[in-house]
Amino acid sequence: MRFLVILFCFVASFHTYAQIKVVKENITTIDESALIVNGKFSNGINGRTFQKDALISHKGYQYIVYYNTERRVCISRRKLPNGKWNTIKFLDYRFKSNDSHNCISMGICPNDGTIHLAFDHHVDNLHYRVSKKGLANNPETMLWDASAFGPIISELETGKPIIITYPKFWQTPDGNLQFNYRVRGSGNGDRMLVDYNADTGKWINTRKIDSAEGGFIDMLGLSKSRCSYPNGYDYDNNGTLHVTWTWRENSQGANHDLMYLYSEDHGNSWKNNSGKKLENIAHVNSPGIVVKSIPRVLGLMNDQGQTIDSKNQVHVVMYHCSEQTIKDAGSFLGETRWGPNEAKRYYHYWRDSRGNWHHFEMNLKVGNRPKVFADKHDNLVMIYAGNTKGGVKNYNQNKRNLIIATATSKNKWKDWRIAHVVKGPFINDMLGDFYRWKNDEVLSIMVQDVPSRKRKQSALKVIDLTFESQ
Repeated sequence: MRFLVILFCFVASFHTYAQIKVVKENITTIDESALIVNGKFSNGINGRTFQKDALISHKGYQYIVYYNTERRVCISRRKLPNGKWNTIKFLDYRFKSNDSHNCISMGICPNDGTIHLAFDHHVDNLHYRVSKKGLANNPETMLWDASAFGPIISELETGKPIIITYPKFWQTPDGNLQFNYRVRGSGNGDRMLVDYNADTGKWINTRKIDSAEGGFIDMLGLSKSRCSYPNGYDYDNNGTLHVTWTWRENSQGANHDLMYLYSEDHGNSWKNNSGKKLENIAHVNSPGIVVKSIPRVLGLMNDQGQTIDSKNQVHVVMYHCSEQTIKDAGSFLGETRWGPNEAKRYYHYWRDSRGNWHHFEMNLKVGNRPKVFADKHDNLVMIYAGNTKGGVKNYNQNKRNLIIATATSKNKWKDWRIAHVVKGPFINDMLGDFYRWKNDEVLSIMVQDVPSRKRKQSALKVIDLTFESQ
């Protein structure tokens, strides 16, 4: 009888145990000498958490954007799965800044095959160029060189030049493109959205989708303005656009709370978590938009990870501290802006089909800001740069490997574990190719080596990972 009980317990635990593992790894080099900057916040300029996107697959080809050692804007492509990278270097613009915020974002419009680039912005005039129609849809027949792209322009809608920060492109369910950016600065900015119409080749309908206005008060004091930092804007299978974000207040410059909205009309109107339409543009006091209270004193970082699974459930991964972890680290609330490194934890927040939010604290050593992807079985893959061993002294940003952590839907994403490590060290935030993952379930990740000597350049690479579920 005792044997049968033991056997039953073993079988029961086996059925609740699931695993996702990497079964193939391939690394290719795009450029042996990509740019490293002497930045105030980071030396990495290629592969930043606020890029959407820097790596995109479309119609059997993969595209990547970056700055090279000559400080030129570059776009490279290869034929999947293992073609040679072929790079276009634009000689009509030289990146002069050392500001690591001023990265390059790319968008591809499926309807007309145009490739869109926006680069070098941190409250700067728009720098934007677009390819000839069909370039991405006809990669075998159209010429791949700088002449396939138009000139640099400073406006999307004619006669409306713009000054922007954090440009982002994403594809719409009907095969067009949208463009998102912030006006003004950190702690006092509004977020804008614009639509690209492939039939006319024009951008239209520039509109504000969140606002800096309103008063916010907590133990750190009163703040009269702020800006949003989104984890992502993602369309689900029904064509609904979901966004989560944090607010950064102008006072004290700290982030707070997890906010959520969704739109059923391509971002022209928005509903809160309970399905009530907002009467005004989203702001700090809009009703029903806070889905998790995270005070400013908990060191919440901005621009982290978001994805949508096959059931249209929203998943967010972020790191911050808790009151207990700050206390355990020998600190106190508000002592430092971001909290002690040893007090930080990764959290998984997710919204179920009924609109209820759940959260889970991961037992993983925190590295940099994570990104997350859902497979066809709704298992989750989180990527970040970090270390798996050592204490807080090994938090050094220049000693980080690529970490792949996974969790299974079968276990309600409570079994987060490190499934794979790619040895670095890498200097960038980890960015994956959402479109290749969605179509082929191969996760391509952009990485750049830490330079061997200070202020020297280093190799830019793409790591391809193939997974299987057990």
